[in-house]
Amino acid sequence: MLRRGLHACLQGTSLSGDQCYDLLLAAGEAASNAIEHAQHPSEPFFDVLTEVDDGRVSVLVRDFGVWRAGLAGPYRGRGLGMMRALADMTVVSQPGGTTVTLRSRDVDVRPPGS
Repeated sequence: MLRRGLHACLQGTSLSGDQCYDLLLAAGEAASNAIEHAQHPSEPFFDVLTEVDDGRVSVLVRDFGVWRAGLAGPYRGRGLGMMRALADMTVVSQPGGTTVTLRSRDVDVRPPGS
């Protein structure tokens, strides 16, 4: 549901298909983290907000719990790195919740060597 809604929102922007996919993937990971890592939330949900400014898109994912590290394992712990690889990312964690802001990257469309 989250991906469908965000996809519909991103269709009206100037982002390329690859940029849209990157933001959708990063936002899905941020939402998964909000579900898994937000402990004792004051609200039983998380917020997702989008903003378009100067051709770039920001997606903000905010939970209302206290951050808890995930379970250890050989195939875990790659979410933050993945989000950083896909978008410009900031994370602010406070006692009342964590906010992840993902911002689309500018893509240089000039031909190589110009």
